[in-house]
Amino acid sequence: MTRRESRKEDWEDDGRTIVNMNVEGMPGYRRDLDTMTVVRAPENKRPKEQLTSRETRMILFASMKWAFLFSAGFSLIMVLFILFCIKVWFA
Repeated sequence: MTRRESRKEDWEDDGRTIVNMNVEGMPGYRRDLDTMTVVRAPENKRPKEQLTSRETRMILFASMKWAFLFSAGFSLIMVLFILFCIKVWFA
């Protein structure tokens, strides 16, 4: 079994229409489908997992930590660029 075949087995269709391509002026347009907008419920809906308050805090802390590190790195690069401009380029 190749890798591509294994990915196809994991994919499942829940029956939702993301974008309705039945638009007037397109080839294959059917007016009767515009009047019938049937909303189907997924047959095998997975239950949602609820996070505990500790897990929520851990996720929040981790995202804030990475945001701080990213902004600190960006700020450091900007300061180094300004120092380069002042001391080397414009000297």
